[in-house]
Amino acid sequence: MSHASSNGNSNGAARIRTKPKKAVRGQYHLRLFVVGHGPNSKQALDNLLCLCQKHLEGRHTIETVDVTKDFAAATRDNILITPALVLVKPGPRVVVLGNLSDPKKVLFALRLPVGDA
Repeated sequence: MSHASSNGNSNGAARIRTKPKKAVRGQYHLRLFVVGHGPNSKQALDNLLCLCQKHLEGRHTIETVDVTKDFAAATRDNILITPALVLVKPGPRVVVLGNLSDPKKVLFALRLPVGDA
């Protein structure tokens, strides 16, 4: 249940990719960290559900973690900011912070075709 991204560099330097990797047509496992039922948490979940319905219908699992009830899950995944979306599968793992209100950026991060977002 983590939201920290691993960039694979031993020196801690961030790696920036200008093009998304080719989208994987398999099952997506997404983990959304929220705090209670606050407006940003609700907006993030609503935006994620809409995005999944439109772009991942039948190919996704959403796990919602309320950090007020399961703080240990957030610490295991190095999540310090909510809302935070973690792409668990397919790898590599990706973390998207915020209420997911920009569908093009979220699709890009999830390596899905942006098209008519």
